[in-house]
Amino acid sequence: MKTATAIATALTLLSLSTVPALAATATKYQIKGQNAYASFYQSDDCSYSYVSVYGFDSATKSGPGAPISQTGAYLDYSSYNYCTGAQFYGGGFSENIPFTSNKLNSATLNGTFTVYDYYSETSKTATVNLTWTGTGDTYRGKSNSRYQGPGYSSIYRSSGSSRDAQVSGTVTLDGTNLIANMTSYGSLSTSSNGSLEIIK
Repeated sequence: MKTATAIATALTLLSLSTVPALAATATKYQIKGQNAYASFYQSDDCSYSYVSVYGFDSATKSGPGAPISQTGAYLDYSSYNYCTGAQFYGGGFSENIPFTSNKLNSATLNGTFTVYDYYSETSKTATVNLTWTGTGDTYRGKSNSRYQGPGYSSIYRSSGSSRDAQVSGTVTLDGTNLIANMTSYGSLSTSSNGSLEIIK
């Protein structure tokens, strides 16, 4: 009986020793891009108008294989007349819109895409033709952070640079240039962000 018990115990220990340890899983994510931003503003005693445009050219990588490239643009607009009560606001996003950027020196965005007007609850066509030209100093920054807990750790890093820019061109909706005679602000930027998450 003792011999049988000893054999059973030995077999149990042998089976436990052959179970492989659970491997840690690591998830990586990287994104690099060039970006351009422009805003336009106008106000008087009766009304205000605001338009913003953001274009990007980025490459993302979250696993094996080559990075995935994408260009796109966001457009937001709003206007309100206090004297008459007339208002409109809307926005939209378009991927693969023609956007080119020469780092912090210049950028162009030329394309037509659909936006949704929330006030009239209708879809409309907007055409954006903008050019950015970098001016002034370049600003750079970096940041890193790390988090750790039971069976989990993560590392985040980011770096980027930016520069003010002069912006010119048109943003046309329903045949009207929304940014005509409006005060403008523009900027160019580059960014690189990455993360690593490990679960044990």
